[in-house]
Amino acid sequence: MTDERGRDPGGMAQAIAALPDQIESGWQAALRDLRAAGWRGPAPAPGAACAAAFAGGVAACGMGGSAIGADMVRAALPRLPVPFESVRGFSLPQWVGRGSITIATSYSGETAETLSCAREAAERGCAPVCITSGGTLTSLARAEGWPLVGVPAGLQPRAALGSLLSAVAAVMQAAGLGADLRTQVPEAVELLRSAAAELGPGADPAAHRARSIAERLVGRRVIVYGGGALVPAARRWKTQINENAKAPACFAEAPELLHNEVCGWADAADVASQTAVVVLVDPAGDDRLRHRLEAVADLVGCHAATVEVVEAIGHTPLTRCLWTAYLGDWTSYYLGLARGVDPTPVTAIDELKRLLRERER
Repeated sequence: MTDERGRDPGGMAQAIAALPDQIESGWQAALRDLRAAGWRGPAPAPGAACAAAFAGGVAACGMGGSAIGADMVRAALPRLPVPFESVRGFSLPQWVGRGSITIATSYSGETAETLSCAREAAERGCAPVCITSGGTLTSLARAEGWPLVGVPAGLQPRAALGSLLSAVAAVMQAAGLGADLRTQVPEAVELLRSAAAELGPGADPAAHRARSIAERLVGRRVIVYGGGALVPAARRWKTQINENAKAPACFAEAPELLHNEVCGWADAADVASQTAVVVLVDPAGDDRLRHRLEAVADLVGCHAATVEVVEAIGHTPLTRCLWTAYLGDWTSYYLGLARGVDPTPVTAIDELKRLLRERER
């Protein structure tokens, strides 16, 4: 085992390894908070049998690491009977109103976009369910009587995925919209615990998948492709490479990418030869998506520096999405170490916030 603690002073490896425990404990804690608040979703429409029949939908508001958990929960519920929209911005969709659910997730409690959406929801008669570790969002929720789900403080938002995701999942179950999450969450926890042993720093380097992928990504611009339930995982790969490895990366979604992005590979040999592609495939998903992503891998393989095809593991959509994202978390960690950077701090974001404060003054 190589001692990497000196290159990881912020303890990002420990935070990544904690994901399954976070999900398990966060799930139970969130259900307790919701029960204590007496929250079971908006009042049913007249004549409706349960809250799941409400006229609105679900607006999950958040940014960055505070948003991706909601995307994964949505991917786990492909037959959701109401609209579910992830809101990454300052304003809510026009359809949000008294019969809707608004979930406001901000790990710090200070995310300007999420605070704006929470206030707007309340103005429309839709008290937001607030998920946070503290800050202004906690103060607002307590002052206004909004449902509040607390999560442990002291982490980078991206390292709190388990707590934030399980809180959103608990909201969906409490509202009568995610009954099968009761089986999906435990299966995901079990598989991720096995993955932590296989992908963490103590695993055998000779058979270490995340390390080997990271080695092939060093010095490359990374593009991640995914479809269906793995779209949130593709986004997570991208953002984790940005924040943990401090490296450029982007992602695109199938089948849309087959109608435009693939054209960028044909006559850009200079760029393509410096680009690594990660293709996330869901063997249990829609065969049409799988065939398209496999064809894309073949196509770009003629141009890219390297193509990594990752097949998801797990019996449920949530498990496959989380396992695939978890492999990306560890890959981004080892990529950061290979690039000689500390995976934890995000100084560019801190500097950007400082510049914004100056402009807003």
